[in-house]
Amino acid sequence: MLADRGYLRHCYATWLISDGVPVNDVAGLLGHGQTSTTLNRYTHPSRERNSRARAVFADFSLTGSSGNEAVAVSTGLGGERSGR
Repeated sequence: MLADRGYLRHCYATWLISDGVPVNDVAGLLGHGQTSTTLNRYTHPSRERNSRARAVFADFSLTGSSGNEAVAVSTGLGGERSGR
């Protein structure tokens, strides 16, 4: 059974976005005038989204006003709060 053109287009766009290709580039490839069209149709929650987001911010800190103290940042993902 062959996949139809729409299914292949959807898979292609979803894979590109999932692999980190910027949404504006994917929108251009698909001929979308607005990136919101691409985001609404081809982005989906993934099982790894929370762990990927936490990994990005794992070592992230803000320097306090004195320059010597670090302020921890919580991602707020999944209803969890770090440092409490």
